[in-house]
Amino acid sequence: MKLIHILILAAFLGLNTVYANQEHHMVTEEQKSPDSRGICPVTHEPASKEFSYTYEGKAYYFCCPMCIEEFKKDPRKYISKIKEVNLEAFQYGFSPDPLVVKKGDIVKLDITSRDVTHGVYIKEYGINVTVKKGEPKKIEFLADKEGNFDIVCSVYCGTGHSGMRGRLVVEK
Repeated sequence: MKLIHILILAAFLGLNTVYANQEHHMVTEEQKSPDSRGICPVTHEPASKEFSYTYEGKAYYFCCPMCIEEFKKDPRKYISKIKEVNLEAFQYGFSPDPLVVKKGDIVKLDITSRDVTHGVYIKEYGINVTVKKGEPKKIEFLADKEGNFDIVCSVYCGTGHSGMRGRLVVEK
C-alpha cells in the first residue's frame, strides 16, 4: 500500500514539475543570464551582447547579425514598438497606474521603490521581482497578450499590502 502512495505522489510531483516548466513568459531579474540583453526588436527572441548596433547614441541588442541589417533598413519601425517605462512601487500602489502598452510592444520596465521593499508580480507574464529602495531593477518582456492584468506587490510591505494593486493594460 505504501508503494502505491509513493508512486501516486511521485507522479503528482512529476506532473507539477512539467507544468511549472511550461511558464515560457517567466522573466525575473534573478533568472536572467549575465549575457542577456533583453529581447531582439526584430524577431522578439532573446538578444545577446554579441550583436549590438548603436542608433542615435543608444545601443540596441539583437539575436543575430541578420536582425541588425533588418533594423538598419527602418530603425524607427522597430524603436516605435519598444516602450520604456519607469515603474515606481510605493506604500500602497504603483505609478503609473494604469500602465498602458500595445500588444506586440517590447516593454522595458525600470522598477524602483519609493519607500520599503516591494514585489512586482504580474502573473500572466510570469514576472515576479523584488525591488528594494535604492536598488532599481530592470525587466523586459513582450506584451503578447491583450487585456487587463493585475500588478500586485508580492513582498509584505505594511498594513495596506493586501490592497496594493496596479493595472497593466495591453491594448490591441
